[in-house]
Parts: sequence; structure tokens; C-alpha cells
Amino acid sequence: MKKLIFMLLLGWTVSLSAQSVADKARQDQAVRSLEVRYAASTPSALRNDRTFVADMRAIIARADACALYVADKYATFAYVVGLKECIEKALAAMPAALKKTEEGLRVQSLCYSMRKMDVGDRVPDFTLLTPEGKEVNFYSFLKGKKCVILDFWASWCGWCRKESPNVRKVFDTYKAKGVDVISVSFDTDRDKWVKAIAEDNTPWTQVSDLKGTDKGYVYKWYGLQGIPAIFLIDAQGRIIAQGMCGAAIEENVKKYLNR
Repeated sequence: MKKLIFMLLLGWTVSLSAQSVADKARQDQAVRSLEVRYAASTPSALRNDRTFVADMRAIIARADACALYVADKYATFAYVVGLKECIEKALAAMPAALKKTEEGLRVQSLCYSMRKMDVGDRVPDFTLLTPEGKEVNFYSFLKGKKCVILDFWASWCGWCRKESPNVRKVFDTYKAKGVDVISVSFDTDRDKWVKAIAEDNTPWTQVSDLKGTDKGYVYKWYGLQGIPAIFLIDAQGRIIAQGMCGAAIEENVKKYLNR
């Protein structure tokens, strides 16, 4: 029964109607004007139309349903005219419910596939489910924390599970100082995922979409080349350290807390 409920909830997280986003956006006067002007001209001509580009930028900067609709429908044009950074900022400020729509996932997938993350960069947001079916939004999870260890793993990954004691040590030592952990599993079998959590005795927040590395969007968004992949993230979603393992996990946490 729990497995059935989990799968139903998992489907719900990405089934919010993209049509509802489009319907809402098309009621907006600025969006309607943009569409009319785009249809009456050509992309090559509009690239040199500073007013048109500025109007598109203004809509995207709103970080609402209109922004999502425009960034999705006119994605190619928006990137050609240099609105990539504007789209990234809008996504960072956008409500989680919007980012879970089909349009939201498309915009994020395109945006994040065009970047290489480094220290200081803001990481992609995501919303996934715990084994109990509770929805967890990553940026909401970050709030009120000093920093968070973001641990990408899977039950079938031996090296990942060897890192669990290292993460557990840091969690136990520094949780009272505002350090937390969230693990994202790339499992496809819920039972194996839950069994591994119990076996490794990892008491922190665990989430997954049970889509593995091929079909799951988070693996691609973060540009991962393999697991384990362990990041240290600040409360604003920016990378403090990445590629951590062993003693380096605690070293980076201590360095950040003592900065």
C-alpha cells in the first residue's frame, strides 16, 4: 500500500497541468502583446528590437506562470538574445509548484544542460519524495540551515554506501550547529532503496523520484558523471564545495563554519 501511495504521489508531482500555466499566461496583457508582436515579425528582425527583448526580459523576471510560459515557448529566441541569466534567476525565485509542471521541467532541463556548475554557483532546485511519500523541496529545505550536505547515491552503488559513515559522522557532530544532510537516491526499486537506508542507518532526509540516472532529471541537471557525488551547499543554494569524499567532507564543513 505504501508503495502504491508513493507512486501515485510521484506522478502527481509532475502532473500539474501545463495547460493551466498556458491559460493563465495568455490572460496577461503583456504576454498577449508579446505573442502578437512575435507572430507579426521574424526572429531575426526581433533580435535587434531592443524594446521587444526588454519586454521579454521583464516578463521572465517576474518568475511567475507568465515567465515560465514565455521562457518555454520562446526558449530558443530567449537564449539567442542573451536571456539565459535572466531565466536562471527567475527559476531560482519561482514557486516550486510551477517548476514541477511539464513546462517547468522543460525550462529547467534546457537551462541546466547549458551550464557547468562550479563553487559559488547556485544549484538547481528540485522537489522529490521521501520513502513515506512526503514532498521535499530542496530550496525550502535549505532555509534556516548554516549549510547542507547534498549526497547523491543509490543502494546499488558500493562506493556510495562506503561514504555513508563519513557523512553520518559529520551529521552527528555538526547538526547542532546548523548542518543538515539530504540524500538523493538514483534507485529505481523502492524496496531496495528503503532497505539500504535501514541497513546504513542514515537518519537524515532521504528523497528520490525512483527514475534512476537515465530517466531522472536531477542527475542531468547537476551534470553528474557518476556517484557518489557529494556537495556542500549554503542556505542560498550556492556551492561551497563539491566532489567531496572521506575526511574532506568534515574538513569543508569545519572550514565553512569557521570562516
